[in-house]
Amino acid sequence: MLAHTTYLRDPRVRREAETLAEAGIEVHVISLSEQDAAGQPEPRRAVVNGVHLHRLPVRKRRGNSLRYLYEYCATLALGSLALTRLHWQRRLNVVHVHNMPDILVLAATIPWLTGARVVLDVHDPMPELYMSWDHRVSNRLLIALLRLQERLSYAIANRVVTVNDSMRDNIRAKGVADERIVVLNNFPDQRLFPVCEPPTSWPRSTNNLVLLYCGTITEHYDLALAVKAIARLAGEVPVTLRILGEGPRLAEVLSLASTLGVRNSVEHMGFVALDRVRSEMRTADAGISCHRAGVFGDLYFSTKIVEYLTQGLPVLSPRTRTIRRYLPDEAMFYFEPGNEVALAECLAFMWRNPDDVLRRLAIARDLLPRLSWQTEKAKLVSFYRDLIGERTDHVPGRDPLAMGDSGSHDYVVEHPTKARKRQ
Repeated sequence: MLAHTTYLRDPRVRREAETLAEAGIEVHVISLSEQDAAGQPEPRRAVVNGVHLHRLPVRKRRGNSLRYLYEYCATLALGSLALTRLHWQRRLNVVHVHNMPDILVLAATIPWLTGARVVLDVHDPMPELYMSWDHRVSNRLLIALLRLQERLSYAIANRVVTVNDSMRDNIRAKGVADERIVVLNNFPDQRLFPVCEPPTSWPRSTNNLVLLYCGTITEHYDLALAVKAIARLAGEVPVTLRILGEGPRLAEVLSLASTLGVRNSVEHMGFVALDRVRSEMRTADAGISCHRAGVFGDLYFSTKIVEYLTQGLPVLSPRTRTIRRYLPDEAMFYFEPGNEVALAECLAFMWRNPDDVLRRLAIARDLLPRLSWQTEKAKLVSFYRDLIGERTDHVPGRDPLAMGDSGSHDYVVEHPTKARKRQ
């Protein structure tokens, strides 16, 4: 796998890599450099839960377009060298590239030309995402270039994996045949977020409603909307907004809270390690997503929404197309996107109708078994069985996915002439 990401903090890349390693496939992930909790660099080479990590000397930093361009180009160039080296050493059967950017698939050129299958895993649609960031007419050329690199990348990839049904429709509309598209829904791993017992009463305190936001604070995730709603409810509903995360718009959100006189109602917890997020959720009363609607927002599905629900939190969310496709009105508290009045009314309704909150939580709980990574794991392993079979089915008399006597998948993904069984 190749990804412009920090492996330990990227749930989707980790879920996929560790699922495949657990199934007996030898998995190598080429990703960016990262630091441990003490701020020290993680080793360039490591094995985490059976996954072999190869960290490039590239750091992921927030910045302007030139910074992103530098990181993308460096990941493409160094990733290409790393993949080529691995291919000559291991004879890779599959190269799995995660976007953004899509054009990282070019790093797989040498393995692709020598028979490896190439998978492009589309987390986000680049043209639509950029359109949601910048609406200036002067950027039409850049959007056209993003669409061009997207089409080229889709043409190179043997299969295109994506994160939800709306994204599948989007990719199909861009000319990719149905049989080349695989949906691996971006649902949480219930080993990390096991479904807890539903609350018997709500909220936890009759004096305060703790509204939790987990995630990055950016323009798309419009947390200022929640601050404005809280200000509207001042003196009427006692709401505390608790923020877990960092981002380029954090200072702006906190400044707005001060301007509106509700800074004491906003708690910023900073970055919280994944293993602590669950316990933080269990101290809150409700979870919120404030994502914007639009060409990108309508394709977006928030994994955090499902994580909130697993921990017994009712969820407030903008009424956008993909969220509603998975979660019906009777399981959620939807409000009009971008409308702080509607959000404030939704919060006030919840505060005054705790029985309705518990009723919707019960409905949502019944949906959770099909909204977990556990339902997607078998799809991923089956998908890889088919890919590896395509790559090796020309070798007579050998089952590339033969299993040992123990029933475990005792094989390593290599060129068929170099594949070996683990004893």
